[in-house]
Amino acid sequence: MEGLHFYLLLLILACSLFNKYLVPKIKNLPPTPLSALTVIGYLCFFKQPIHRTLAQIASRHSSILLLHFGCRRVLLISSSSAAEKLFTKNDAAFSNRPKLVAGKIFGHNCTNLAWAPHGALWRHLRRVSFLEILPFHRLPAQHESCAEEVKLLLGRIFRSEEKIVALKPMFLDLVFDVMMRMFAGKRYYRKKMAEGDATHPISLLDYVTRSFRMTTGEPDVGYFMPILKLIGLTRGLEQRCNELQKKGDLLMDSLIQEVRTMMGSGEKEEKVIEFLLARQKEDPKRYTDEMIKGLVLVLMSAGTETSAGIMEWAFSLLLNHPEVLQKAQNEIENYVRDGRFLEPSDIEHLPYLSCIVKETLRMYPVAPLLVPHESSKECTIRGYTVPKGTMLMVNVWAIHHDPKIWVEPMKFKPERFEKVIGERDAFKLMPFGYGKRSCPGKHMAVRVISLALGSLIHCFDWERVSEKNVDLTEETGLALLKSRPLLAKRYPRSSMVNLLSKIEDI
Repeated sequence: MEGLHFYLLLLILACSLFNKYLVPKIKNLPPTPLSALTVIGYLCFFKQPIHRTLAQIASRHSSILLLHFGCRRVLLISSSSAAEKLFTKNDAAFSNRPKLVAGKIFGHNCTNLAWAPHGALWRHLRRVSFLEILPFHRLPAQHESCAEEVKLLLGRIFRSEEKIVALKPMFLDLVFDVMMRMFAGKRYYRKKMAEGDATHPISLLDYVTRSFRMTTGEPDVGYFMPILKLIGLTRGLEQRCNELQKKGDLLMDSLIQEVRTMMGSGEKEEKVIEFLLARQKEDPKRYTDEMIKGLVLVLMSAGTETSAGIMEWAFSLLLNHPEVLQKAQNEIENYVRDGRFLEPSDIEHLPYLSCIVKETLRMYPVAPLLVPHESSKECTIRGYTVPKGTMLMVNVWAIHHDPKIWVEPMKFKPERFEKVIGERDAFKLMPFGYGKRSCPGKHMAVRVISLALGSLIHCFDWERVSEKNVDLTEETGLALLKSRPLLAKRYPRSSMVNLLSKIEDI
């Protein structure tokens, strides 16, 4: 009997090795490295940060790999040339999303812009986003509201009795206020909303930040290992997501109803939700309340935490490199000479500030593996066959830190972008993704980030809270955020005190 067990185990091992290493060669699949990753599978997610782990694996083996996370195939792309082949020839084939818990619950059963499969619904949502919603951020009124919100941020920092300020909460307020004014024509008040009420125990900003962190910070184990879902070991994540989504839906229902009630009040500045509700009257089947709610929520969720995170990384890098901070301050002073605040129209005349933003995006892309894609059909990449239903991960962090592309990639050197014009070398720098599933709000995000950073540099002198460099430890999860909140000392610049004192509090 013992001999039978031995031969049975030997047969199982042989079948396993055959399926894992010989079948891929027969089917011409991308290489699968003989490493602990293929044995442990999904457990690699718990070795953080995952983008660094996967970058090391790719550097030892190949820029195109087929990994196995539990029961799921995962195509890992880790080089600029491989990404270019993927997006130029197989963008449509990889335009689906995997059916994760986040898509099911926060994506309203995979029917919103972020999670809908490639098809008629997604094309409609994408068209509405690009052609009807996002052009709002280019309107003069939106430029004014963005500048006003930045000034209010400056005023809050100026009036603060503490010399040391926590910047991340202020960045979150700023970005969310800009988006709220564009979508609903109203400002968000953190102090007032933080208390909550019986109807809405959390604020809309709380929902946006918490849903983002649940999507990026808690792995969907049930997707990769369905057996755990069948025996009920993944219910905790689904339950927490459902509870949070119910609160988010109530908040959005209330906001949409508020805008609907205010329609026709005679205000000249049109808001996004108001515009969509007007379209609803013309085409009620395609512009339902559910569609409007899902579209607004996904754009807010995708833009708030990410933009605030980029600003926090940028300021952390500047504090660790005071010579870069001084150079940016000098550039702004030389252009803005008449004792005024920085305006949105000034940004295009401040190339070094733009270099700082690009270098921050290179070093710390908020979605280092992008939002995962999934293949809708079998396709070929660099001669390899990729099966239908394969998850795609593009390691843009690895591409952004590739020594074959970037000189001293681990160093903060904004000057490297001084000779780069526009979006040339797109596959070498793509923090917002590429192709059909790229981030639709990237231009709006860069504009808000640039104006906020430039204004803070222009109005205040900044120092670290101690002689030690700012800690740049990364938070665990699929989003690249700072582990420790950024604190900084601020000193109003003498040339700006008079202007700062005139900013009215609200």
